[in-house]
Amino acid sequence: MTKKKGLYLAVLFCVFSMAFTGCSDKKDNEKEGLFSGSGEMKNAERLNALNAIYNDDNKYFDSESEIYYKLDKKGVLTVNCKDASCTHSDNSCEAYVEHGEYFVFNKKVYKAYNKQSYADGAVIYKGYIEDISGGKTVFDNPVPDEMSEEQAMDDSTEIYYVRVLNDELLKVEGHIHAYILDKDFNIKYWYGDVGKFPWGMIYNDNYYYVNDLYQMVKVDLKTNKSETLDLAGKVFGTDNDDEYIYYSDEFGDLYKYSLSDESAVKIAEDSLLFSVHGKYIYSEGTDKKIIYDKDGKLVADYTDYENMGADSILKIGDKMYTSFNGGVAEMSADGKDYKEYMLE
Repeated sequence: MTKKKGLYLAVLFCVFSMAFTGCSDKKDNEKEGLFSGSGEMKNAERLNALNAIYNDDNKYFDSESEIYYKLDKKGVLTVNCKDASCTHSDNSCEAYVEHGEYFVFNKKVYKAYNKQSYADGAVIYKGYIEDISGGKTVFDNPVPDEMSEEQAMDDSTEIYYVRVLNDELLKVEGHIHAYILDKDFNIKYWYGDVGKFPWGMIYNDNYYYVNDLYQMVKVDLKTNKSETLDLAGKVFGTDNDDEYIYYSDEFGDLYKYSLSDESAVKIAEDSLLFSVHGKYIYSEGTDKKIIYDKDGKLVADYTDYENMGADSILKIGDKMYTSFNGGVAEMSADGKDYKEYMLE
């Protein structure tokens, strides 16, 4: 599901909000059994959101309509709900997720969500992460104690995004603050200049993110010292592989930044929206969607695939996916073999 944060040119994604409870008398969704099939549960690869988890038998997509779809290995797409009489229209449905999302961390499935309450006539959301195998809360999202009173007044306890950085570290992002958590969900580091992108990465014990001034920031997680990287222009869309950060500037030019020697080179134009998966970059410009190799060489034009995203695209196995209202689009990594699965 594409989640907008209400900002620039559909690059961003909106907040996590309320939890859901499960269809009528069916098994509560906090317990194992919501996701069926054999094999290890994994996160799909994606730039700006987790959006899907999968195992050997089934793929589960957080759709635009806030309902989790299930695509089985026979190619049948259904709503992930066992109640045949359910309308799948609100959080009484076990497949319905209102601005929440599932993710896998160290081979366990967790749910990030927000609970709604009221104080002085205002709606307040409190963010939590739960282990769905037992419904245990492993993290709730506080405003940092070290934050100034003035800044804290503008912050909230909502969870907007969760990102699995590696097997040891997890990022939890709110309105102004973000936390880096260890594998036991203890706070390792926090910062209060959250930008417009949920992207972040770890390289050689350094954490990289984009701040609220569209600058790339590098944090040494051993010392907690941070520095702003000297990059030309503002940083908008961002993604990475093991050795490079790819970013687009305010003009839509696409750059490749070497993490080893800290140099940047322009590799494409008109690529404000993009993501990097495997050997390829999936880009969307003014009127075209292009697949490039990592040096900016044209691989394929997939403009005609209306429901296949660029920044919203995700990778499961050797296939690329984007969920849309009522269906899931699929293609091979090089842009061939396009098909759409529609809800049964």
